[in-house]
Amino acid sequence: MLGKWLAIITEKDIDDKTIIKNICEEQEEIGMAVSALVKWSEDVATRQAYQRRQDDIMLSKRRELDYEQKLEEKDTIILEQGKENGLLRKQLAELRSRLGE
Repeated sequence: MLGKWLAIITEKDIDDKTIIKNICEEQEEIGMAVSALVKWSEDVATRQAYQRRQDDIMLSKRRELDYEQKLEEKDTIILEQGKENGLLRKQLAELRSRLGE
């Protein structure tokens, strides 16, 4: 059954479309799914709604990646500032020790 579903999903890679037709005739649920997909893909409003959802998903993923990148940049800045602060503390400690001598 899994092989039949994979054949349907990868239909564009199959040259002999009679294989798909035969699967749809043999397996009622696969045939129903294919019919529904064909029907929905032919409906302009449904296809546009699907495309909007896909666009929203892509935009959301892009925003998430941008947010993660900004967090990483901030983490890098914080680490660099920490190193600078450590260096300044070390220099301050050296100055204090010199003044104390």
